[in-house]
Amino acid sequence: QGFFWREPEERKHEPTKSHRDLPENIADVPDSMTEEYILCAAWDEDNEDARKHNCTKVFRIMPQELAFYRHFGIPLPRKCWNSRHWERLKDRLPLNFFKRACGCAGEASGRGIYRNAAAHFHGSEPCPNEFQTAYAPEREEIVYCEACYNAEVV
Repeated sequence: QGFFWREPEERKHEPTKSHRDLPENIADVPDSMTEEYILCAAWDEDNEDARKHNCTKVFRIMPQELAFYRHFGIPLPRKCWNSRHWERLKDRLPLNFFKRACGCAGEASGRGIYRNAAAHFHGSEPCPNEFQTAYAPEREEIVYCEACYNAEVV
């Protein structure tokens, strides 16, 4: 299709401030912070691993971004945008689906972790429903079918 691949270039900016030197409280951040090049914590911890997710090594705080953080009382980030985005994506469920049986065993969940608050269509017998879910069978979460879930939540 004519697409070209190239290795990302390392930024030429040298950090003027380390992520370790950032104030914990947003109220202590001066307006001059928008002029600083901040060393990303991901790069500082392991630059080989950081390269795998295109860490920018240094990042800046934009004036509008600083105003947003101040308005909502959010501390400054310690990592560049790419590193923060990478961490969010790591926690997402994989794009695999598994055939699972409903985790409702009648009056409680199958492992007895949760006690049902409402009567279900299957009474005190285990739920017969099977379905596809992104939650793997070896995970700890209790997975109910839609009918059992709605009986508990709605």
